[in-house]
Amino acid sequence: MNIRRSTYLRSPSGQLGSTTAGLVFGLGLAVAGWFAIGPDHFVYAFVVQSAFLFMALLTGPALVDVARYRYRVRPFEPRIYTLLGAEALRRLLGLVGWNRIIEQMRRTEQGASVTARFLRGTEQSETGHLLGFSATAVLAIMAAATSHPRGAAQILLLGMILHLYPVMIQRITRFRITSRRTNINGSGH
Repeated sequence: MNIRRSTYLRSPSGQLGSTTAGLVFGLGLAVAGWFAIGPDHFVYAFVVQSAFLFMALLTGPALVDVARYRYRVRPFEPRIYTLLGAEALRRLLGLVGWNRIIEQMRRTEQGASVTARFLRGTEQSETGHLLGFSATAVLAIMAAATSHPRGAAQILLLGMILHLYPVMIQRITRFRITSRRTNINGSGH
């Protein structure tokens, strides 16, 4: 069963199905919650961000190979992300054990080496979280445009913590791995 499941998830139709399911679930819950709870309630911000996280989990792997140039991390980026607190959050996630869970998940990725699989996992995570933050930004704009500034602020704040900071963390991690690899191979800085 495990073989069939992993084959299904790796096949194009399996990815298309999971992507569609993720989008329908995430966006459907955002719309349903808007009318059931209301955009100004903090519970709505929490529910919608949970839905966007699920959407990111399902859609990230399918969209990882689109516009691959975006994964290149420039040397100045990690310094900016560290100043914004992403490194502190990464360390906190390490202390509570989250990074260990993610590392185990990344070992199951396809790739020639452990490093290649880990890098691919950072790309998938970044892609999913970018999609989640994009949905967050659109929803926050809609809330602000419909006279719900408090709801827009809550949605955006929670979305930044759950999506934008993970993108920064992935980019810091990928920069460290690729710059170390480049320096080991002798063609680095």
